[in-house]
Amino acid sequence: MQGILLTLVAARPAAVAPLPIFVYGTLRPGEKNYPIYLQGRTIRESVATARGELYYLRDGGYPYLQEGEGVVRGELVEITPAAYEETLRAVDGLEEYNPADEAGSVYLRRRTRVKLEDGGEVEAWTYYWNRPSQGERILSGDFKHPNTPK
Repeated sequence: MQGILLTLVAARPAAVAPLPIFVYGTLRPGEKNYPIYLQGRTIRESVATARGELYYLRDGGYPYLQEGEGVVRGELVEITPAAYEETLRAVDGLEEYNPADEAGSVYLRRRTRVKLEDGGEVEAWTYYWNRPSQGERILSGDFKHPNTPK
């Protein structure tokens, strides 16, 4: 019996590290998906930046992030411990990220370094585009202010 229990425990997926999430588009405070997915579930939200290139899909009305040397502006969102797993699953669903089928996922959730306004850096989850490039580049790196020069 003990051997069966050990086998079942070993087969469980590893817990996800409770990292904050760097949001750069419709999940940012004041944007359309924030009240649905994050409002009331956060401890703290801080202005932050990450490395990458930001693009906009007019078709869907949302941005996406690709790796790159640019600066992308957003918020670092710290989720309450009690709501962490449920919130992360919900955001994964919004971003069409399936850890069991990354090839079929629209976005990929990855760890990234995020820079805070005070100059400190932290590790966070963020979502990278997993499709061929399309849409228009947001040169400002800021979804809320797309026409602002860098």
